[in-house]
Amino acid sequence: MNTKEMVINDVIKAMAPVITIMQLQMLEGAIRGALHGMAIERECTELSTELDGTDYVLQSFAANKKLEGCQDATIEQYLLTARRFFALSGKGYRHISKDDIKYYLAIRSGQIGPNTLVNEKRNLSSVFTWLHDEGLIQKNPVKAIKGIRGEDTEIVFFSMDEEIAIRDVQGSLRDRALIAFLLSTGVRVGEAVSMNRVNVDMIQGSITFRGEKSRKGKFRTVYLDQYARRYLGMYLAARTDENPALFVSERKYAGEPRRLKGAAIEKITKKVCKAAGVNAKGTVHVFRRTFATRLVERGCPVDIIQELMGHADASTTLKCYIGRSKKRARSEWEKHTFIA
Repeated sequence: MNTKEMVINDVIKAMAPVITIMQLQMLEGAIRGALHGMAIERECTELSTELDGTDYVLQSFAANKKLEGCQDATIEQYLLTARRFFALSGKGYRHISKDDIKYYLAIRSGQIGPNTLVNEKRNLSSVFTWLHDEGLIQKNPVKAIKGIRGEDTEIVFFSMDEEIAIRDVQGSLRDRALIAFLLSTGVRVGEAVSMNRVNVDMIQGSITFRGEKSRKGKFRTVYLDQYARRYLGMYLAARTDENPALFVSERKYAGEPRRLKGAAIEKITKKVCKAAGVNAKGTVHVFRRTFATRLVERGCPVDIIQELMGHADASTTLKCYIGRSKKRARSEWEKHTFIA
């Protein structure tokens, strides 16, 4: 990384916490335009000494991921894994070998489950791929590590009877609107948190927003069924506050409600599922899986489900989200089996 790139990185890193992704991208473009054709030399070597520090490099990595449009929660997971790894290895990023990666994964395999281990390897791969692309290391030590197989887990989703029972639970207007919204859109909990009223088009029955895992400011559109349009419309019409958030707390702070956080949304979904007598975990993720499973049961093409879910890869949609009931499996078997 030359001096000019280091200066740009310093500015981006400093501004990342206080401006939006779009503003960061505009800022980077403006800086590069202003410095085009210019050479920058430093009067001292303090920055190059600092660059050798792993923590400095991780901060630069985080700033660049922010610039790419990566969500804060995802960046935090990258950093958490990376810092845990470097603390265990006792080495700086320039001196890491594939054996260090293998040793770390071996230690962690006795502490966490297979799927979490897969995620940690993916996090390390992201960090070291960036280091290699930036010319900070000659080889990517993670690239030489074979893939880790995660365990197959049963895809949990609500049955149709459970879904009806959940919809019928009597609760506050906000809670009923939230439940209807989640069942109709299949959004992630982080997306539900960041959703604003301005994103909603009640006339078209659609919501357009920047997806949680989108890149380069890509927007996604999801749709509201009649049930969701009814309760969400009633909820928004009853609101008298000025908070832009789509879902807010019922309790007020200094006269105004607050945007609902992820934990609060999960608390509501679990409470409603318990009231409905549903045994499945009432997390937003189960609502999301139910959304995808219902679509495939009704014959929706996988590429459309992928688009509605906001997945970059269709294999993620198929493997992780679309559950198949035993009743439907038997029905399909009987339909396609020749009986003499």
